[in-house]
Amino acid sequence: MALNTAAMAARKRFGQVLQEVRKDARLPDGSPVQQMDVARALGYKSYNRVSQMERGLTWPKDSEWKILVKFLSMDLETRVRLETMRTEGMSIADAWWTAFEGEFPESLLQFVAYEDAAQRITTCAPNILPSLLQTESYARSLTAGVAGSVLTSDAVERSVELRRNRRGIFTKPAPPTVEFIFSEAALRQEAGGKDVMLNQLESLIEDGSSRAISLRVVPFGAVATSVYMVHRLEFGGADEKPITAFDSMTGMTFQTRPREVRENRYYVEAMKKLALPHPESIDMIKKIKKVMSSA
Repeated sequence: MALNTAAMAARKRFGQVLQEVRKDARLPDGSPVQQMDVARALGYKSYNRVSQMERGLTWPKDSEWKILVKFLSMDLETRVRLETMRTEGMSIADAWWTAFEGEFPESLLQFVAYEDAAQRITTCAPNILPSLLQTESYARSLTAGVAGSVLTSDAVERSVELRRNRRGIFTKPAPPTVEFIFSEAALRQEAGGKDVMLNQLESLIEDGSSRAISLRVVPFGAVATSVYMVHRLEFGGADEKPITAFDSMTGMTFQTRPREVRENRYYVEAMKKLALPHPESIDMIKKIKKVMSSA
């Protein structure tokens, strides 16, 4: 799989040793050093960042590493050992999405890794457009509108950047076969306002015309519509079985058991039967754009 297990293992080993060093360290009054003590030394109000390091979810940044060495009073042998582990481990993790570690749920970055490795991707979406199809302005409006009360403006921009980078799969030397199935409602909801949505519709038309992807719209007249944001990912290796992933507010939920994957495949196939073929879907998008432009 694309998920870099060697990098994950290296981070986990580093985190375990870092935790041992922290537990052996002592504050000036002789009491054990807690995660919160380290967090304060690093300038954080929460111990979450330190916890992520010790659980092997992320590497300390250069500035954080210098503070850790000093605060935990590492001797030369310990510092060299951890520094070597960190340097060698970080050299393994060269995938672009590792730059987002610690900022997004681990399950989301795991999904991005699977997405990058897949040979075939099918996404069924309800009343919003799938992330891979979103323009920056649409993604920004959607993220800020839904989570703007808990995310900083910088965090919103990083989310937009992550989605933009994911679209790199379309320009790979051997891009995957990608099929998107979504509701007509996703085309008519003026997310971000009229201008943002017109730009988004134009982008859909361009994607559907110039890329090897299939857009399938479930029209209002269908007897049912998509109710889950579900992704089916298929891989090329003989031993690599398909997986399905569901979007949630806190990340992604994966299903890999044969029965679960099979049942989700039935759901995807049902959505395909409800949806218009690609050419008719593109025609619908053009018509909606024309009406919206003249309104």
